[in-house]
Amino acid sequence: MRPDTDPELPMQRNPSSTDPNHSDARDRRVRGAHTLDVVEGTIEGMHGDDVFVELGPRKEGVISKRAFTAPPKIGERHNFTLRGREESLWVLNLVEQQTLDQWEELEEDSLHSARVLKSTHDGYQVKLGPLHAYMPYSESGVRKSRNRSALIGRSIMVMVLAVDADKQRAVVSRKAVLRMQREGRDPHSIVPGQTVRGRVSRIEPYGAFIRFGRGREGLCHVSNISVERVTHPSDCLRVGEVVQARVLHVRAGGRRIGLGLKQMSEDPWMRVERECWEGQIVAVDVVRVGTFGAVCRLIPGVEGILPASELIGEPPPRGGPGVADRISVRILELEPSARRIAFSERHASGARVLAEEAEAAR
Repeated sequence: MRPDTDPELPMQRNPSSTDPNHSDARDRRVRGAHTLDVVEGTIEGMHGDDVFVELGPRKEGVISKRAFTAPPKIGERHNFTLRGREESLWVLNLVEQQTLDQWEELEEDSLHSARVLKSTHDGYQVKLGPLHAYMPYSESGVRKSRNRSALIGRSIMVMVLAVDADKQRAVVSRKAVLRMQREGRDPHSIVPGQTVRGRVSRIEPYGAFIRFGRGREGLCHVSNISVERVTHPSDCLRVGEVVQARVLHVRAGGRRIGLGLKQMSEDPWMRVERECWEGQIVAVDVVRVGTFGAVCRLIPGVEGILPASELIGEPPPRGGPGVADRISVRILELEPSARRIAFSERHASGARVLAEEAEAAR
């Protein structure tokens, strides 16, 4: 099943390993390209959080283990999209086979945070997480005399009016949410975007349950606990701890509430976008090494690749930096919107970046 096309992502043809015109030079030209084209791959190995995938002859990719809803197993075949080229590996996203499940779980009268993508001749196209939906002008809450483009690009609260999971269609309403707010209906209702204060009531490998308000309880999935990688929620939280969380979604008539802790602080990529640029000399911490090079942390929540080709000396495991080393590097490529950053141990001239240069540049 081909995923819905996000109008904000340009369609690009991914290089095929079966294409006779395909070459390494062509790979380098599309390095960093984003594509919604689907490729099938086989899981061939795992190391830490990384899952390595064979995409075809001499074509491999890597994806986080956390992208899978169930623990991945060697030999399994999945569909992936290519999200950028990191030296000899493609960075992958899992084609959400759970997309259909998400449509089936989308319930009428549930409240969601949505982003308005564009206007049509009779309404708006909006996005609820990975799902696309339609909002008629009559349900937008926008007066006819006002500029209908005022909502485009905004994040708004909507109520689901109708769902057709088979056809993957949904109709949503902002007007219904505004009506609820005007009428003051259920002043204790929980809506996405709201901040709540609660206490951690239970910890599971997949996340932490937080009790708040008048007997309500929500789940903070492990991926929403911290901007940094979390192996187990107990590494960051303890039962009884008081926390503030952001409501991410409300489903099943309020019986299933998704919470986020990392959403309470600024997205670290926004800081990178403000403060960093290509060519800048920075200090990074090495967090993983492999034949592809090294993964380095710039700031908590922002990791990038130091490709083997940009290392000074022998690549890992025979040489190069080791885990926990702090090194000075040059920002080689920077795409905050794609959450992608690459580093080099060399200046543009080819000279080595010296250890003291990052400190001197501060």
